[in-house]
Amino acid sequence: MKAVIALMTLVISISSFAGWIVQKSVTDDKKSNIQKVIYTQKKVTKPTVFRSIPEMIVEHSDFKSPLYQEIIYPDGALPKAATTKLIEQFNDKEIDSAFDDAEVRTIIKQGKDSNRITITIIGDGYTEAERTKYFADVNRLVDDMFKGVTFKSYLPMFNIYAVFVPSKDSGITDRQRKDTIFGLYRSPIGSKRGIMPGNRRNIEKALDLAPAYANYPIIIANDDYYGGLGGRYAITTRSITSGTMVLAHELGHNFSNVGEEYDGGGVYQGANFSRDPDAKWSHWKDTQGEAYRNEFVMGKYVWQDLSRPFKETFSFNKDGYQLGFKISSVGWETKDDVEVLVDGKPVELVGVFTDDRTFYRTKRVALTRGTHEVVIRQNIADGNNILAYANAYAYPAEYDFTPDNVAAYSVFNSSRRFMGYRPTENQCLMRDMRSKVFCAVDQENIWVEFFKRVDLIDEIKIENAGGKVSLMTPPIEGLDIRWYQKVQRAEQEITELRGKNTWNNATRAKGSFRVEVKFKSPEVRKADPNFTMSKEFTL
Repeated sequence: MKAVIALMTLVISISSFAGWIVQKSVTDDKKSNIQKVIYTQKKVTKPTVFRSIPEMIVEHSDFKSPLYQEIIYPDGALPKAATTKLIEQFNDKEIDSAFDDAEVRTIIKQGKDSNRITITIIGDGYTEAERTKYFADVNRLVDDMFKGVTFKSYLPMFNIYAVFVPSKDSGITDRQRKDTIFGLYRSPIGSKRGIMPGNRRNIEKALDLAPAYANYPIIIANDDYYGGLGGRYAITTRSITSGTMVLAHELGHNFSNVGEEYDGGGVYQGANFSRDPDAKWSHWKDTQGEAYRNEFVMGKYVWQDLSRPFKETFSFNKDGYQLGFKISSVGWETKDDVEVLVDGKPVELVGVFTDDRTFYRTKRVALTRGTHEVVIRQNIADGNNILAYANAYAYPAEYDFTPDNVAAYSVFNSSRRFMGYRPTENQCLMRDMRSKVFCAVDQENIWVEFFKRVDLIDEIKIENAGGKVSLMTPPIEGLDIRWYQKVQRAEQEITELRGKNTWNNATRAKGSFRVEVKFKSPEVRKADPNFTMSKEFTL
């Protein structure tokens, strides 16, 4: 009991709070492990699940990850197991000596942390001598991500912090083991795929150094090539060619609370997936019942060195179809490095050639009945031509390839089994890693998820004995603001204040008032209760 009282005294001295965030991992057999308990100023009246996503979303994998959940409990309603965890955290004083040299910087500050989306960035495999390099990487990735097109709309919602904790070794563990503060490592060894969190205890301690709880933690690996992970943490590398690309995709999972849209994944869930072509995003479709079904005729996640050519055959027995590929590679630095042949004839690759991991599609060709041979071989034997995967698709004549067309497009698992539908053919970065935009469905859903955490009204300030009233909101463009006065049990809008954040009440009007704020944007069509907020005040 004394430990609990001491802990409560400590928390209250830091900040007033409204409740507690409980982070936990839930396995398939429903067993849960509480990972961390954090105080929060977010007000809830009953336990509320704010996040529920696989703890680790691994590229092209059927790995059954535990479910990561964030549940907010009102103050006074914390479960016994969470209280026990809170006491353990309070008594846990051990910390790596590297934290003595830690540094915290504010990258973007848009308002009070209690009413913003808080992102904390940490880096692994940066030595003390690379401190400047780390913060330069942070600023570059933030500029690419949050000031560029991908997340620009949401920038007013963010507060972003960066924490530097030095590692003994530079880089992360791959074929060579590295002594790093957070223990990131490549999986599988030698690939340009997943990067896994190693020392989670140190990761969480670093996140705790930021001024506020991290709604969305990001870890940057000091590595020049592709790799990452989604789920509890969004992990990417400092790669100039692929770091931003990976981070945008992984944050798409985390921000929108959704699974994959590409074929061959292991997680299909959320707003961007439906078993029914009309179920979830019909408000974005121009025509009801629009569904486009292609066929996944060949799919190989091979990770093969092309010193030995890749060869595969498939059979097809329908007329009027076209054949197209989605291919990923490492080390294809020029269009002359490799060639893709179908029945001995070359097909053209469309994409960016680089020695890093990248992604291509091919120009479509006519597909006839019969058995077909696919060969992918290197022309320049420079020792680094790797084929990650090659997927082949048969498209019917009526298939719509318009990039931003919202309909229902088929998606397949790693066994090439039809799973359901995604919203667009190839516009969304949740499907195409080289895209810089979300489809309309994902874009909207991020707003929905963010407004679960952020209120439209920060506060109402009354100054000069009621002579000035200021409405404080997140700096989002296009908010619909209305002011009302209560008159004999009814309300009358003060029309001259429509759209204004400040009321200069020169006449010192008295009484009961209400201000209402609505979020309106071409990026949302769905009605959501969190898109409207009002507050009453008295003068």
